[in-house]
Amino acid sequence: MDWNRTKTILILTFLVFNIFLASDLFKKQTELSDLEQYEQVTIEDQLKNLNVTYEKNLPVQTEKMSFISGDVHEFTEQEEKTLEEGTSQDITLDGRKLISTLKKPFPISDPDEPSAFSIFLETYVYEGGKYQFYARDENNPNIIYFAETFEDRPIYSQDSGMLIVTLEDDKVVSYTQTYSNLKKIGKERKIDPASETIGLLVNQQDISLNDKVEDMSIGYYTTVTNEDDRDTFVFVPTWHVVVKNENKDKPIQNYYVNAIEKTVFSDPKEVETNEQEDEKDSDDSEKPDPSKPKTVTSDK
Repeated sequence: MDWNRTKTILILTFLVFNIFLASDLFKKQTELSDLEQYEQVTIEDQLKNLNVTYEKNLPVQTEKMSFISGDVHEFTEQEEKTLEEGTSQDITLDGRKLISTLKKPFPISDPDEPSAFSIFLETYVYEGGKYQFYARDENNPNIIYFAETFEDRPIYSQDSGMLIVTLEDDKVVSYTQTYSNLKKIGKERKIDPASETIGLLVNQQDISLNDKVEDMSIGYYTTVTNEDDRDTFVFVPTWHVVVKNENKDKPIQNYYVNAIEKTVFSDPKEVETNEQEDEKDSDDSEKPDPSKPKTVTSDK
C-alpha cells in the first residue's frame, strides 16, 4: 500500500471537510446577522409608523448581569451609636427601620439636583454611598426617595433598601432608612437589548400612537414588595421604561421588563393603588405606613 498517497488523500479529505464546516458556519452566522438586522429595522419601522419618539438615545447594552439576592438588614445598637456620635442626629430603631432626626438640619444647595445630596448621603446615612436618587413624592416635593443600588444599578419596587428624606427650607431635617445586604447568585447571563424591550412593549400595545419614551434604564426588580412577606428576596435584571403621552388619561406610564425572560412586571404603584382600593372597598380601617413610598414621580 502506498502510505504517502493514502496520507495525502486523508489530508485533502479533512481539508475539504473543514472548508465545508467553515462555509456552513459562516452561512449560519450571516443568516443570523441578517435576521437581527431585519428585526431591528422592523422595530424601527413600527416606531416610525406609530410616531413614537425618544427623549434621548436608547441605551446600548451588551453586558451580562446576574440575579442577586438580598437579606433585610437588622440595624444594631452599635451602628445606631456610631451614627449618633459621629453626625449629631437622634436615631430610633423601629424593627428593620432606622429613623433619624438631625439635630442641625443639613443644607442642600440645589434640591432639584440629585448630586447635591452626595455629601449628606455619605456622611449621615448608613452605607449612604450605595443609594441614588429614585423619585420625588408628587404630593409633597419635600419628600424625596433614594433607592439602594447594587453595582450602581438601582433596586426597583422594594421597601427594603429605600431611603426617604424629608426637607424643610431646602435642608434635610429627617430621614427613614431600610437596607438590604445584597449579593450575586448564579451565573451571569446576557440581558436583552433596549431595542428588543421597546419592541416587546410595542407588540403588547403598551407603547402606542404618539407615545414618547422619556427614559430607559437597567436595574433590578422583585415581585415581592413587602418585607414582611419574607426575609430574603431575589431580584432579576430589569429594564425600567418611562413612557409619556399628554393626551392619555395617565400621561406617565412606568414599565418594568425582565431583561432576561422578556416578561413585563406590574408597576408597583399600580399594585399599591389596587390594594388600597380593595382595602377601601372592604372597609379596612388600617392606615398605610407613611414611611413607605406610595405615590412617586420620576424626575429623570
